[in-house]
Amino acid sequence: MKKLIAFSLILTSIALPAHATDCIEKACIDVYTQDGKIIIEGRKGSGLPEKKAVAPAPVKTRKAIVRKPVAPKPKVTGSAKPKVITSTKKPVVRKKPTPSATASATSLSDKLVEILPSAGIAYSPSFQPLIKVPVFFWSDIPEVITKKIEIVGEVVDVKLKPTFLWHYGDGVVFVTRKVGAPYPEGEIQHTYSNPGHYLIQLITRWEGSFTISGVTAQIPGKIDTVSILPITVVAAPTRFTPPVLYKKGRP
Repeated sequence: MKKLIAFSLILTSIALPAHATDCIEKACIDVYTQDGKIIIEGRKGSGLPEKKAVAPAPVKTRKAIVRKPVAPKPKVTGSAKPKVITSTKKPVVRKKPTPSATASATSLSDKLVEILPSAGIAYSPSFQPLIKVPVFFWSDIPEVITKKIEIVGEVVDVKLKPTFLWHYGDGVVFVTRKVGAPYPEGEIQHTYSNPGHYLIQLITRWEGSFTISGVTAQIPGKIDTVSILPITVVAAPTRFTPPVLYKKGRP
């Protein structure tokens, strides 16, 4: 079962829960974590479309036709009847184009997904560090990530801060908010006592808050991203040099 932690923020108050009726006049923003992602949902309005009033088409009035008096035709004598020609062609009635019937909805709804980056790991010396010599570690994740996200006409300021959990592979864990740096400025250091192959595991734990119209609230829940990098630690070679003996009287 997926773990879902949600938080709703209504612009006028963060103490009241977000009901459907609350979102008719003001925007409701939901920010929560799910499956290692930050989900931002926004909704505003009643959800019923507002139809535009379409003005009726003007009715055309025909002008009165004044016919001139026609002199009576002379009567035709005989058995032949005058032919009456009737037209079978139907009159063409042209319809006036009506305005578009599209309606502007009063409700707005949107959903955005923010995927957090995984940290890249580096250490120095990068080739076969020695035992009993400090190794410097660092990652490429900034200490603060800020984003401006626009949703349903509102601007959401999201601020995220990571916490780093360094597992050096020999049972030692170091927790810090610093990203570290190479020698000699680096603050994240570890010394291995025994040679061997180790797996460095860096867990980046994200926490954050979001701000809308000057109102700030915490995003509940945490998101963990994991990065792994192997390291090989070697022992320094040992050489025994025989002592040099000098005889008296010789330079």
